[in-house]
Amino acid sequence: MINAAELIDNLVAFLRDIPDLVAEMEGNPERIFAYHHRYPRQRSLEEAVHRMPAPGIMAAHRGPRPGSMGGVTMWHHRVSLFLRTRETFEGDPPGGYYRLWRLFSDGIATSHQQPLLYAAIHPACELIDLPEFGFQSDAEGLDYCECVLEFREK
Repeated sequence: MINAAELIDNLVAFLRDIPDLVAEMEGNPERIFAYHHRYPRQRSLEEAVHRMPAPGIMAAHRGPRPGSMGGVTMWHHRVSLFLRTRETFEGDPPGGYYRLWRLFSDGIATSHQQPLLYAAIHPACELIDLPEFGFQSDAEGLDYCECVLEFREK
């Protein structure tokens, strides 16, 4: 099994390499960051989501699950990207989350010259399947978007 921290760090580096996505983060690549489970400093993913900056993207490993292909056992790694869009004001058109979805799934990373769906994020993993997007609410009832990615080890 791969080191999940490497997978998350590679994904964050890839997302930070998409110029239009960084621009959407007010030009600050540090607003795209990893959450690594570290007891006791980082012990609550729910709390980390609640404290996220807006705009911001946080990547977190949600755990592996076993799988098989052609009789070979392999691991599938679930990764969540938690998205918060920037604040919108009266008269702003809707679309903050829709823009983030498009930028991170279709945006071209400078070093890879291709979008996320066609990029090898970790050398021991296959390309990701299409991501799944959904909305959730944090402790204060504020909506955020969770995008679930799955990486299958080779």
